Amino acid sequence: MDLTPAQLTQFQRDGYVFLPEVFSPSEAAVLRREADRLYGLDREEVWRESSGAPRTAFAAHTYSEPFRRLGSHPRLIRPVVQVLGGPVYMHQYKVNAKAAFDGEVWQWHQDYGTWQRDDDMPEPLAMNIAVFLDEVTAANGPLLFIP
Repeated sequence: MDLTPAQLTQFQRDGYVFLPEVFSPSEAAVLRREADRLYGLDREEVWRESSGAPRTAFAAHTYSEPFRRLGSHPRLIRPVVQVLGGPVYMHQYKVNAKAAFDGEVWQWHQDYGTWQRDDDMPEPLAMNIAVFLDEVTAANGPLLFIP
């Protein structure tokens, strides 16, 4: 899947592009089931709220075949290569379980500052990809962007 000229223009103007229905409902259902399975694992990569509810499963591509396939899927990677203009690598991979009205908030932040400080990322040439597995509404704590 390649971005259209209009989508590339939108990305350059707004800093993001929303691509609904990149994956079919059945593909998303596989990932939802797998996310539920991951959240039940007792692994150091699965971080939990103080209540015990799952918060994030880090590096899921290293211990989950469906998420490994997602992380290298051409429908995700080709648009990133197109925007960044060359080969890409995965810096971080996580599956967020953050439920609305439950647990700690995600503080406002910019990822690059943390990645530069903690991981020595050399330059802010990075792309975040979000694949929403549940319906996102104003009531369930959507991710907010400042372009």
